[in-house]
Amino acid sequence: MKPLYSLLALLFVTAVPQVQAQKVDLDRFYFDAGYLILPKEHTPADNRTFGVRVLSSPSVASAYPESAIYEKINLSGFQRVENNPAVGITVEFGNVRFEKSETKTRIEEKKDKDGKVTDRITYYSMIVRYSFSGNYKVLGARTDEKSLSRKEKEKAKELQSNRFLQTASQAGPEKSVTTSGYFPSELSFTTVEYKNLADARRYIEQNQQTIRTDLITKYVTDALVRVNEDANRWYGYVPTQTREFLWILDSKSHPEYPIQQEAIKAVKELSKRMTATQPIDQLARDLQPVLDYFQELKTKYPGSDKRNQKMRYSAFYNLMVLNYFLDRPDQAMEEADGLINNGYDTKDGEKYLGWSEELKKMLAKHQMASRHVQ
Repeated sequence: MKPLYSLLALLFVTAVPQVQAQKVDLDRFYFDAGYLILPKEHTPADNRTFGVRVLSSPSVASAYPESAIYEKINLSGFQRVENNPAVGITVEFGNVRFEKSETKTRIEEKKDKDGKVTDRITYYSMIVRYSFSGNYKVLGARTDEKSLSRKEKEKAKELQSNRFLQTASQAGPEKSVTTSGYFPSELSFTTVEYKNLADARRYIEQNQQTIRTDLITKYVTDALVRVNEDANRWYGYVPTQTREFLWILDSKSHPEYPIQQEAIKAVKELSKRMTATQPIDQLARDLQPVLDYFQELKTKYPGSDKRNQKMRYSAFYNLMVLNYFLDRPDQAMEEADGLINNGYDTKDGEKYLGWSEELKKMLAKHQMASRHVQ
């Protein structure tokens, strides 16, 4: 059996030429898209290492060991090392203290059909509150001018003007605190409701240690999510998988309908190979017949007729989106400009124009031709 893209190429070549404008209904058809989320800071590929330091109070360590915390901190695309990392992550958890307990009441009234209160039931629950302390820091080289403080900019400028340091480029950027934060200072636990206050208090007394351990576990778990997200936002090369869509003709009576159905089926099938860990060159070649078809549509339906304008919009949009996810920002921007000039739903073009400009800038910053591992 011939490859799918070869069949598409043959189908596109034999497509019916210009036809009279007919009803044009467009619908969203989704496909898979995988790529790397590029961080704010660039780290050379041969120096992507990170180190972790964890400091925990005995009260936290008794519920969540330091070794477990250490293993939960990760920087995507980086190798963990013990000495001289390019990026350092420190996490500190202070003492956990019991602060107070409170009684919460709720009164439920029962009424007859005339609205008269016939009974009142009081429900009791207990709230226990604990105080926590903790913080984190991510240290690494910073090259983004926007992310530097005024003091850091002045220091960098001073070093650059030092005649004795101008030839010392091999030393690399100096590490500093890139991002940091504090964790919430309090967590609480609320029991279920009881009809007897003594039962609520008894539950707290009998389960105090379990409640404390569960709160510490939740506290550390939530804190580590925040640390990993922040560290990866600045330095990590994080694989992601998402679903995107193309605008495909959904008017069955339109002569373009059969070939558009073939086109979206091809995109759906081929895009399954679009992952962050696979090169994208072969996928781009296999999708070329689909791109060629949408290119033809831009001139196949000319004029100011709304239906033709809508057909051109779908062609520009689909080319814009496919080129963007194939990491061709220049082509995506060209199609975005075409979509805007077409005059139908121009906001999509403006949105992708901005995204494509940012993609081009980020690829250049990270010295990458693609957001897909080569």
